[in-house]
Amino acid sequence: MPQAQANASTSTAGRSAFYGLIGSGLVGRDPFDRRSFSGISYYFFKECERQGLLLGAAGCELEGWRKWLLLALSYHRQKALWRMRYYLDSRYRDQLTRILATKIPRGQPIGTLLQIGAMFDGGALLQKNAYCTSYHDGNIAMRLRSPYGARGFDERRAAQALAYERKVAKKMDRVFVMGDYLAKSFEEDLGVEPHRIVNISHGANFDEIPTPDPQKNYAAQEVLFVAVEFERKGGRVLLPAFQRVRQQIPGAMLHVIGVRGDPPADLHLENVRWHGFKRKEVPEEAAVIQDLYRRCSVFVLPSFYEPFGISVSEAMLYGIAPIITGDWGVAEKVVPGVSGLHVKAGDEDGLAAALHELLSDPAKAEAYGKAARQRGLDHFTWPAVVTNLGHALDAMHQEPSLGSLRK
Repeated sequence: MPQAQANASTSTAGRSAFYGLIGSGLVGRDPFDRRSFSGISYYFFKECERQGLLLGAAGCELEGWRKWLLLALSYHRQKALWRMRYYLDSRYRDQLTRILATKIPRGQPIGTLLQIGAMFDGGALLQKNAYCTSYHDGNIAMRLRSPYGARGFDERRAAQALAYERKVAKKMDRVFVMGDYLAKSFEEDLGVEPHRIVNISHGANFDEIPTPDPQKNYAAQEVLFVAVEFERKGGRVLLPAFQRVRQQIPGAMLHVIGVRGDPPADLHLENVRWHGFKRKEVPEEAAVIQDLYRRCSVFVLPSFYEPFGISVSEAMLYGIAPIITGDWGVAEKVVPGVSGLHVKAGDEDGLAAALHELLSDPAKAEAYGKAARQRGLDHFTWPAVVTNLGHALDAMHQEPSLGSLRK
């Protein structure tokens, strides 16, 4: 579904209603595809629709000879770097902008656009006196600073990508972000005035918020790790740390979800169960995920780079005690010593100590798990996020748009 038509029930919503845009193979081409934007796009736009904020939504991707030409011009023998060079090329992003210009209904007055990320220039698509906004889980400045975000990306291309995102950000009447860490980056790295940056948080990707299990066994000594990008998420630090814990707690079990295909031979370790890549939209696979969330007493995500980590929010809402990296945007989710623990990225000793602390103390794991669930309910559900968005859009409309000032 490349374009969602305006919903008749919401097209008469108040002036805070907006038209949503998404684009690229990096973020997603379909606003309502559960794979777009790590699943965020689907849940975000569905909740906006439910609350009457969504006039419609569209997405796109570059196709045909233009795609193949830019791929050739971006070539690098390392596939990951080739992919990054292609998607962050300003020529690619300008092409997306041109395609999206054809997707916006011209017979319908649209007072506000909201784009996911900065893969295109929404400010160039504004109708007269309209407002332009964006919603982000990260930005190029954060990515370039990370040890995994942009390894091997040359300085010239990095500067061009940074300049493009700075240009896009400065056109926004509001930049909506998922946390304060990212808000600071938009202000300091991309030059956006603080009053135009609003932290509306983000939700966990559930069709229904899970109910608490009154019989949850926090003495189960089972740990859950969710990671498609195994190394970036700290998998190769977690495994030896977990083996050290098993020397003191022999019955401990580690469950790994997300790794595609068979794990490397050197990762086949005792009491580590590999469940493979699971999709929430497939009922039997979703059942495996739900069972593990309910069984495990500890969730761990010791990432080297983690803007926000949707899986952390999901684990919190299941009442699992989380151990996470105490850096990047993800650190804001957990209050250390209250709703979980922080560890340093790459710190095997610290990670082993944190795992042992919670696996050996069920009462503490339970207290952290229950506090994590409450924090998740207060801050990390899509209904709460979209309510925050609606209030922010109402406030924005009390001001003249940057678009009208430029015209």
